[in-house]
Amino acid sequence: MDQKSTILIADDEKIGRDVLKGLLIKKGYNLVFATDGIETLNKAKEISPDLILLDLMMPEMDGFEVCRKIRSDPVLAEVPIIMITALDDRKSRLRGIESGADGFMSKPFDGIELQTRVRTVTRLNRYRRLLRTNRELESKISQISALYDILRDLNSATDLDVLLRNIAQKTKKLIGVEKTSIFLWDKANEYLRPIVIQEEDKKHYHEDYISTASEIADWVFQEGKPASIQKNTDLFEENVKREETDNLNSVLCVPLRGKEEIIGVLEVINKNNGIFTEDDQELLEAMADNIALSIERVNLYEELQKAEALLKRENAELRLSVRKMYRFSKIIGKNEKLTDTIKKAQQVALTNSTVLIYGETGTGKELLARAVHENSPRSKKNFVPINCGAMPKDLLESELFGHEKGAFTGATKRRIGRFEEADDGTLFLDEIGDMPLNLQVRLLRVLQEGVIQRLGSNKDIEVDIRIIAATHEDLYGLVTKNRFREDLYYRLKVFDLTLPPLRERKDDIPVLINYFILEYNDKLEKQITGVDKPTMEILCNYDYPGNIRELKHIIESAMVLCKEDVIKTDLIPKELRTSSASNKIVDTKDVKIPTNKAELREARTEAQQQVEILFLRNILSASDGNVTEAARKSGMNRSWLSELIGKHNLDLDQYRNVD
Repeated sequence: MDQKSTILIADDEKIGRDVLKGLLIKKGYNLVFATDGIETLNKAKEISPDLILLDLMMPEMDGFEVCRKIRSDPVLAEVPIIMITALDDRKSRLRGIESGADGFMSKPFDGIELQTRVRTVTRLNRYRRLLRTNRELESKISQISALYDILRDLNSATDLDVLLRNIAQKTKKLIGVEKTSIFLWDKANEYLRPIVIQEEDKKHYHEDYISTASEIADWVFQEGKPASIQKNTDLFEENVKREETDNLNSVLCVPLRGKEEIIGVLEVINKNNGIFTEDDQELLEAMADNIALSIERVNLYEELQKAEALLKRENAELRLSVRKMYRFSKIIGKNEKLTDTIKKAQQVALTNSTVLIYGETGTGKELLARAVHENSPRSKKNFVPINCGAMPKDLLESELFGHEKGAFTGATKRRIGRFEEADDGTLFLDEIGDMPLNLQVRLLRVLQEGVIQRLGSNKDIEVDIRIIAATHEDLYGLVTKNRFREDLYYRLKVFDLTLPPLRERKDDIPVLINYFILEYNDKLEKQITGVDKPTMEILCNYDYPGNIRELKHIIESAMVLCKEDVIKTDLIPKELRTSSASNKIVDTKDVKIPTNKAELREARTEAQQQVEILFLRNILSASDGNVTEAARKSGMNRSWLSELIGKHNLDLDQYRNVD
């Protein structure tokens, strides 16, 4: 630390000055402060500081102009300037370099890096001032210039091997030595790994001195102190073997201090002219501090590169998996109505046309929408789904369009909406019929003009998205009831697809059952081969208010309970068996006819329970298992509906799923 060094801190914000003061005052520097560009120039002329920490954005005169004026002043021209900026873009850095800045520090500061940079620059500036006043030190000018070149290279390096090679070569030239060694701590094997570079672009491990160099390096690493050993000294005789003295005359070794620990050592061997001096040691220490930080930065950069490459590979694999998952071939069935719909979907997938999908809850509307997206030109971009009916209306607008900080109570930060997330991709608006009229107006503008505005902002944001909408309702019927805008209806009805309910494609039920059995065999690690004939008959005769989703959950539940290799009737829900029996014409002799008042009451109770169960299953299927929505659609009290669900012990998860 140079306790006599004076640093001029120029920042118009008090908090910025206080932060720098807190980091530097304890290091013993004399600190002087300026709050604008003109004051900075005046104080620089008054005190001729050892270093100027110059904020980029200041009133009266910005940092670039201040820097240019200082460089044009013959007295101040060589004062080191480090620009402080919240910006971290290449354009600002190039402009700063053109203005004469020696370096940049980005806010927020890394305390250790700042202190290291300041210590290095102030030391170098002290050298420069001594050189101006003492002709005997003129040779140091080239060293300082070379050191600046090294520091500049350190800041731009992104490859560790290239970085270490440049360090060794330039250090060898700067200090004037025969060999330069870098030892890095190998955490995996717990030893100092030597990297020795003697000739340009060639790595060599020289056995004649490597063992001795390693002993000295180990000591420096363990103690965290520099070591300088010269031939014909007691210290040299104690540490160097007699047979190696012909090749080794002097060693100077300093630790490489990272942000939190010592990561290795930097060593120079055999000075060309004379012996290693205190100035050599101080110069090498200044270099070592910056070299260590650069090595850590490059290591971090390489780790980030590897992580990024891994992420890209995993993302590509995931996208490939998703594309396979949502191929049209994954939509199971050979029913004519279904295959006609798939053929139309394959055609429209190749375009950017808006698509409207009709289908009851559980028929697979989202599966079809994803297949259209994954087989479209937008498949490499996002598919963003949102259920307009499952979200409270007061939150839907923010969810779709996003909001600025402070747009409403609780908006503590900016949020990107689903439209922006889906930019260049596909936005799937499920249950579009439940969208409030005020949002329909905003959606219409997106379709017409391709722009949105976040809540709390008047700024237009351009978006390029494909809209796929879906509904289980008759949209035109909603138009006639003034619940849906007619202009939006025709905007959405560019190309419509209709998914038939499962009751209209019962010929596909056996195929679907076998498909689900194969799927859950893998998930549940079972080897179930199918369902028995009576069970298949029941499953094929049932109408499925919840469509494919309901069938899927029935098979999953049965497979969880199944202990044999075939699913039997007792494993499917009781109401299916009852429903199947009620659809058959049976002989009255098989029906238990009440013979008294008590039996009649019991029969009525059982019939009522069956009707209640059928009612609940139908309304919950139409509401995706949302009790509040089911109560709204049925016009019933939510508490009563919840009580009825509990009475019959229905599992809401059976009805909660995304198409």
